[in-house]
Amino acid sequence: MKHSRGWSWILWVIVVILIASSCAQPAAPAKEAAPAKEAAPAAKAAPEEVELVVWAEANNVEHWRADGPVKAAEKVTDYKLKVTGVNDDAGWGDYKKKFTLAADAGEAPDIILSGHEDVPVWANAGYIVQFDECRNKYPEFNDVIDSLWSSVTWQGKLWGVPQDTEARPMFFNKTKLKEMGWTDEQIAELPERIKTGDFTLDDMIATAKEAIAKGVVEPGYGYWHRPRKGGDFLQYYAAYGGRLYDPKQDKLVVTKDALEKWYAFQRRVVEEGITPENFIGTEWSIWHDTVSHGKVLFWNGGIWQWADWAANYVQDLGGQDYLFSFVGYALQPSGIKGKPGVTLSHPLVYMITSEKASGKHNQDAACALLAKTTTPEINTLHAVGSTHLGILKSQAKYPDYVSDRFLSDTLYMLDYNFYQPNHVMYGPYFDIVWEFMVEAENGTRSPAEAAEAAVQQLQSELGEYLIVE
Repeated sequence: MKHSRGWSWILWVIVVILIASSCAQPAAPAKEAAPAKEAAPAAKAAPEEVELVVWAEANNVEHWRADGPVKAAEKVTDYKLKVTGVNDDAGWGDYKKKFTLAADAGEAPDIILSGHEDVPVWANAGYIVQFDECRNKYPEFNDVIDSLWSSVTWQGKLWGVPQDTEARPMFFNKTKLKEMGWTDEQIAELPERIKTGDFTLDDMIATAKEAIAKGVVEPGYGYWHRPRKGGDFLQYYAAYGGRLYDPKQDKLVVTKDALEKWYAFQRRVVEEGITPENFIGTEWSIWHDTVSHGKVLFWNGGIWQWADWAANYVQDLGGQDYLFSFVGYALQPSGIKGKPGVTLSHPLVYMITSEKASGKHNQDAACALLAKTTTPEINTLHAVGSTHLGILKSQAKYPDYVSDRFLSDTLYMLDYNFYQPNHVMYGPYFDIVWEFMVEAENGTRSPAEAAEAAVQQLQSELGEYLIVE
């Protein structure tokens, strides 16, 4: 028994040692906690749906003015847009009146397209909002030709973005010149001669009189200006050295000597028998039909009319191919020998209306839409379809634009252009100089009398806003 208890004791000691040994072993590393699952990203909110309305004055070949923003809406990602484009061909006077009435009632469209000269008037009335913040928000606007931003600038701020621009050439009938004995080389050199001031308004009148004398054109068909009121006539004021605006003083300018010479030119073309008596007021349809069918030697028009003639007046004769066969184009001749020809450029611009005018707070969405409208793809649709010059730097290399012969031929004219001034009193200014120009052309006042009366009325109505020189 004693022996048995000894072995039991030994066994117990061994068990104790083994237990102690196992307790002395380092603990097995704890399992790492499973990483917490990342929270699922919150579902992106669907873009806000916004309804926008765009108004534009446009004929059937200018429909991209309103249809362009409709198409551009597909590219806007910040908003879900429903865009309605309205092209209105009622005429500029009725169109602008409709807008101002709508804006006064708080029912204006979200975006309005109009001439750049409406910027100061509509900004001053609170109808449109400043564009600087929108301009800086989207890179598309960096592509706009830098000089065009001045057309939407008033009081140091931007108020819109250009949609198109153009030139107003003097068109000439190459076939008629050839009948007069001009060579192909002489005809081809005419635009350059006008550009350098070698061929002036006096030369144009003399050539038109010669064409009538030779029976090449009928009396009264030597030169046709536009038949209705429009800024084109100011090209002749500029051709004689007239100034419209002093940017340093922010004042309108009338140059008396140039005004009288402009009025004298308007009367002279009638007295010399190259323009019909009482021509102002002629129906546009008659004017377009006559010049596009080659019955006039020289005429003053706009590049946008090229597409109109091709589509609506001479399509059955071959459209643009027919026009290229006999129509040439150049700058408006100067009235001063050696002075380069000129052209008036009149950018049309998109403006975003205010909450006061539209009754809505959609200005940010309208900005996003105009950014996607200001692209070579969208703008070239309008430029080529309506023969307007593009407003983007990139269009100079954009294939669809470059391949258009007429646009490429007339692009250089923008180097010789000027704008009507953005000034709140420019409307009354132009109304006055136009009214007395008509009197001078129709012979109810002499050019000198008409110019003197115009200056007096300008001084009376514009006061401190006018500089007379």
